[in-house]
Amino acid sequence: MKAQTLQHLLLLLCINLMLFSCQDPVTHTEPPYEGPPKDHIISVDRAQEMFDAYSQRRVPIIKKYEDSIAADGSKFTPTRYAEFDLETIKQYIAYIEHEAKEANVDIKTLRFYLSNYPDSDKFPNGDMVKYPKRNSFFVVPTMAYEGKNVGFYLEEIDGVYTALPINRNSLSEKEKNQTQDEPQGSVNEAGLFISTNSATLSGSTSVILNDGGVAPPPGTSDFGDGN
Repeated sequence: MKAQTLQHLLLLLCINLMLFSCQDPVTHTEPPYEGPPKDHIISVDRAQEMFDAYSQRRVPIIKKYEDSIAADGSKFTPTRYAEFDLETIKQYIAYIEHEAKEANVDIKTLRFYLSNYPDSDKFPNGDMVKYPKRNSFFVVPTMAYEGKNVGFYLEEIDGVYTALPINRNSLSEKEKNQTQDEPQGSVNEAGLFISTNSATLSGSTSVILNDGGVAPPPGTSDFGDGN
């Protein structure tokens, strides 16, 4: 009886090992360590010099303007940095790589757009403005499109998950005709971006990163006050 039980256990073990060996190996998406990215790491001294140059050439102008239009007489403190925790950045990279793969497109670069939150409690779609009037940035992944490097969003067209240029001026006439009956969203004065919010673009998916923490206040700068 014991011999039969042992045989059964060995048989089950062999079956499990065979099933496990047939599975695809887990892939690791992180690139191998090859040292710092070439020509992209700057010294602390250079960072300090660049921080100070912004403090001298940009901060006073921003502060003077915002103070001049403050109806309540409040004093404005310009933003000096925005930050995301490392896990959010890793999750974002994994997200855009997944979406790009689904749309069969390669991500070429990440663009960091300087931006400004509106002087309002809410955006037009009802979302809360986290930092009214504050400076910020948002990140846009780009793709190669007709010989250009353009930011993109994703949309399902005729059942196919497709990457489309954010700037609709980049679309060919054929593509414009394909999407002309769909909600177009809002276009800003420069005509560079269309809204990718689900309330205005049915079926679209945005891959733009924003809403990190901005400072000051609150926060502690690594390079001094700078105001």
